[in-house]
Amino acid sequence: MTVHTTRTTLAVTASVLLLGLAGCSPTTGGEPEPSTGGETTAAASDPLHIDKPKNLKAVADPCQLLTSTQVQQLKAGTPAPGQSEWGQTSCTWRNQELRIDISPDTVQGQGLRWMAKTAGDNGKPNANVNGYPGVRYGVSRGSCGTYVGTSDKDLFLVYFQTGSEGSRNPEYADPCAMSDKIAGMVLENIPPA
Repeated sequence: MTVHTTRTTLAVTASVLLLGLAGCSPTTGGEPEPSTGGETTAAASDPLHIDKPKNLKAVADPCQLLTSTQVQQLKAGTPAPGQSEWGQTSCTWRNQELRIDISPDTVQGQGLRWMAKTAGDNGKPNANVNGYPGVRYGVSRGSCGTYVGTSDKDLFLVYFQTGSEGSRNPEYADPCAMSDKIAGMVLENIPPA
């Protein structure tokens, strides 16, 4: 039977620790090794990452986020400026067929993250608009809002609502498809960052 003394146990433990630490020391003389793209991988795995940011601030008048041709295609009528809940200028088109509200957010600096946490799919986007992450919000039988991230800090909201005479239009049967479609049109009119 072998009996280990405290002194022997401490000596063996110290030797094992030293050998273990020696095995962890860098073999390149302490110089950092080049990055293997971990940051790119992290960004690519982030569902809210935007590969091609847009410069939403470049469009000062939100009524210009839809071109006159797009407004005609949508049969939206004349725009009217308004104000979003976060205090930024917005734009509304309203007639008997539909209502469209477009509200840019370049002031809060949260991008789409807050909306993804509050209304998304467990902090992830629940929509994709032309390759940009989106979150649908306020969905009801005749209305839907789509928030779209244009950069890490900026987003815009497109809210679509069917008007009293719009219920006969089969395209309006899915209001989220309409808000996504209009958001796609808006994206076309925002320059790259």
